[in-house]
Amino acid sequence: MEFLHYRDLAKTESVFPISADWGQGRSIFGGLSAALVLVHIEANTDLAARDLRTVNIHFCGAVTPEEPCEFRHQVLSEGRSVVQIEGQLLQGGEVKTAMVACFSTQRVSAIEVDCSNKQFPVAAADTAEMNFAFKQGSTPHFVSYFDLRQTNNNLPFTGSDHSQINGWMRYFRPSEALNDASILALIDAWPPAVLPMMRSRAPSSTITWNIEFMHPRAPLEVEAMLYYECIAIQAGQGYAHTEAKIYHPNGQLLALSRQMVGVYDKVTQ
Repeated sequence: MEFLHYRDLAKTESVFPISADWGQGRSIFGGLSAALVLVHIEANTDLAARDLRTVNIHFCGAVTPEEPCEFRHQVLSEGRSVVQIEGQLLQGGEVKTAMVACFSTQRVSAIEVDCSNKQFPVAAADTAEMNFAFKQGSTPHFVSYFDLRQTNNNLPFTGSDHSQINGWMRYFRPSEALNDASILALIDAWPPAVLPMMRSRAPSSTITWNIEFMHPRAPLEVEAMLYYECIAIQAGQGYAHTEAKIYHPNGQLLALSRQMVGVYDKVTQ
């Protein structure tokens, strides 16, 4: 089942399972679980005239495929301009994914910084190769739902001296313009930026994730591809901290993404 199937379920149902097709190791793909918590919050809260500004996510435990997922939310605070809402995905009564989302209304301000001047020093989206195509036995099945086209050659597990990953992204079968929830899942489809520095395959797992969305932003066409650039800014003692920027195809900054990632490689003597 594709993303839109689960997106629509989360709008109307508070309990449902997620297929093993979306599995990543022993858990469901974190980008999907986070996006569904956000959809649940938005579908069950009056957010008229409010924009999503920030999302803070904690992946507290593995979400087991094919087992019922329960979605809950509560409003933490609500003022004239800002509302903060907590959302959770639970299994067996235990919190597996926790989120605090901050929504705000637009206000008049004399401070404006234009972030619509990104120049892409890389191949255009329609000429970039699809580096992360689904390959049975070597990539999780959920990768088949995404179109990820890396524009540098810093591939995972190649022992690179650099961590940066750049590329274009969208859903493999786009049928509607991207919104906040679908962008959230799309961002997390990329491998952690520290993986290119590994010399052999080893597990990694996102522990915390912060997203900041920019407003106002230009409309997105259904077929539009977003540009992604991410780098590990620090790593050590089994953890890495990554920072990413996501751009509209017109060069406008759409989002900032930061993750703390657990790295489970082994040092060989």
